[in-house]
Amino acid sequence: MDDAEWGRLLATVRELQELFPEGLVFIGGIAVYAHAMASPETAKLAAMSHDADLMILAADYADLRDLEVLTPNRRLSKQQFEKNGFEFDVYVERQHDLPVPVDEAVARSQMRSGLRVACPEHLIVLKLKAYADRKGSGKGEKDEDDVVRILLVADDFRQDGLTRLTDDMAALLRKIVDGDAPVRLAGGNLHEARIVRAKARAAAERILAAHHANYGG
Repeated sequence: MDDAEWGRLLATVRELQELFPEGLVFIGGIAVYAHAMASPETAKLAAMSHDADLMILAADYADLRDLEVLTPNRRLSKQQFEKNGFEFDVYVERQHDLPVPVDEAVARSQMRSGLRVACPEHLIVLKLKAYADRKGSGKGEKDEDDVVRILLVADDFRQDGLTRLTDDMAALLRKIVDGDAPVRLAGGNLHEARIVRAKARAAAERILAAHHANYGG
């Protein structure tokens, strides 16, 4: 995707957000991008996406159906539509199987780079679930990179925001930090990769400590 196409996608995303300012939250790659771009230190890690994923409250979904032609994807428990040549995946309140409920995601959402996006705690849970479903594929590799990006861009991780993290997700988090993602994000520079890995590992340890506090007794 070139810069012009990416600009059109961002404009389309912002157009949707203006229509549903309170009941819609972006997740996936577009949300990781927004978090990364919020700080000059992490902006270099931001990666373009070819589409956008969002979660939406049921009441707002009813209005969205009046504006767009949505197609159900029952296998993946989502709705899909196309706008300005871009695909949007829509996860509707009480109609999806993602590990974070829509009302929780909306309540804890944050404004980053002009977009309402999932908080880092929810975003890392959602990304780890996506990775569990897609590991071993090209998309799984992108999920690995996004997990590390989230670890690097978040200032801190709140314990009460990580209640949806499972033991299996925690194990995957360790695997990703120790894997190839830091090298890819560092552009193959091994010195830089060690720095990225150390920062990601420190953030992962904070998440794992919070997870243990939530469920370890």
